Amino acid sequence: EDHAVGKDQSLALARKMVPAMGPPSASYMERKRAAVGRAKGSTIDDARIAPRGGFDTPDVKIMSRGATPLLPRSTASSADSCCAACPCLFDFASSCWLTGCVLPLCASVCCTCTLACAGPPCSPCTTPECYMSLERMQSAVHNHIALWKLQHQGEPSAGCPCYMCCGCLNGCCGLFWVLMDMWTYIGGGAPITFNSVFGRSAGWTTYTRRQAWFGGTFALSSKLCIADADRVNKQLLDGPMDRDYYLGVHPLRPMSFDTFSDGKKSFPLALPSGACPMNGGAHATFHSSFGRYLWNDKAAERMQASNPVVQRAAAEMKHNFAHAKRAFEAGEDWGGLWFVDLFCTRLVFWGMVGVDMGDDPSSEVYRTAMWAQNNNPATSRHMVVPPGEVIGKVYAAQIEEKVASLRKIFAASPALADYEPLEAIPEDASELRRADYHGHPPRRVSKAEFIDQLVPATIIAGLLGPKTLANALMMSFFGGLDIGPLSTAEERATPQCPPPGFDFPFGDDDKLRLVILESLRLAPAVYETVFLLPEESSVADYAGFGAKRVP
Repeated sequence: EDHAVGKDQSLALARKMVPAMGPPSASYMERKRAAVGRAKGSTIDDARIAPRGGFDTPDVKIMSRGATPLLPRSTASSADSCCAACPCLFDFASSCWLTGCVLPLCASVCCTCTLACAGPPCSPCTTPECYMSLERMQSAVHNHIALWKLQHQGEPSAGCPCYMCCGCLNGCCGLFWVLMDMWTYIGGGAPITFNSVFGRSAGWTTYTRRQAWFGGTFALSSKLCIADADRVNKQLLDGPMDRDYYLGVHPLRPMSFDTFSDGKKSFPLALPSGACPMNGGAHATFHSSFGRYLWNDKAAERMQASNPVVQRAAAEMKHNFAHAKRAFEAGEDWGGLWFVDLFCTRLVFWGMVGVDMGDDPSSEVYRTAMWAQNNNPATSRHMVVPPGEVIGKVYAAQIEEKVASLRKIFAASPALADYEPLEAIPEDASELRRADYHGHPPRRVSKAEFIDQLVPATIIAGLLGPKTLANALMMSFFGGLDIGPLSTAEERATPQCPPPGFDFPFGDDDKLRLVILESLRLAPAVYETVFLLPEESSVADYAGFGAKRVP
């Protein structure tokens, strides 16, 4: 009650000190209309202009935002003269570029550097609580700078000084915008890098933590993230999706991938799908061709447990597993799960294309297959920006040799011996697959073009995905997956694989399938997907900031 009385007295005093204000003067409206038109590049009506600035009165000029300083008319006239003489300076001073872009950008650099030093290997004594606070602060600042980048995209009205000094430096290809784009990607993904590379916590915790902190919509590596399973699943299944060269949040180097004969992109993960205007049917054509030649009855027959190649691979893994298990229980160096990688690679090559790697490690097929499954720089990291530019040049000869060998193996494989381009949509195609053609006939993809699609898809997904799941299952016999020292009690209490000592229901395929699916749910090999917004969209609550629109 006392507070209310004090507020009323303050208002009464303000009314006595501040003259009554009439409507905006004609000269004021004309100046504001011109200024807003310069900044926005459009004509703005009077109703939108009036709340933006102050009202002219015979004696004072009062600003309508924030505090209300009383400026003599002589001062106001001088300011108006400066604005008329230097409109760029007026645009810069009236924009929120400083508070919306510069300050968050500087804070992002400081927070990211602090996070890098807070934890192993720099500060091994950092507690999980302290580290979690720093990561949350770094993530919150990134939400600010990413929102600015998403909403402005280098437009002149963003108030960038590069625009005011030299217009040609601004824009999507401008110097400032390139540097800002690079930093928002690097700074936004810094927690994933620090947690994974330094073993602080599992990579997926970056997503679950931000969801807990900021809700279902936030930013990561300058991208708008939607942590909503129902919305994402619906979009994946039947929504229009325009894609580009991305692997999760990481941009890929287009020059690392082959294209169709007409120059259009052919990488399956970059092809648009669904009712997307850019969808010409190439996405559905790849899926149909893959199912026709590589995921068919012959492949299922090759993968039967009674098949000699499968039996030999299983016996090899059983022998290597027993040796590693004895070493682990004795506290010795057990060598890791290399035998699981070997087993999965054998089955992928045999089941998918009908190629037996054999037992000779010096053979071309064996060496090429093991190179393709190994997540070394020359295999897949040369495809990712920004280190790919350097890696691609350093390992150029090796990459060219191995990729050519992989193409040769696929071209001579039994599975593709009878390959022919699709002439029509398969009769057994599902309704969803038919819709994915988007009214187009199947694209005529030659055997060489299909193999060009298959090579990167096999390296990035076909080999990496199965062995990631197999490693999660196998770690149940080797103490479980280590989630890292800088994780919360809740994260450590959530099992990422069957707990140590778990009694696998071998012999009961239905129960074993449930165990595998639950492990895949808790520790998914792929827990993110990326697509381009087909149109301007809005989110109900962006990271706690309220409703925001994204172009």
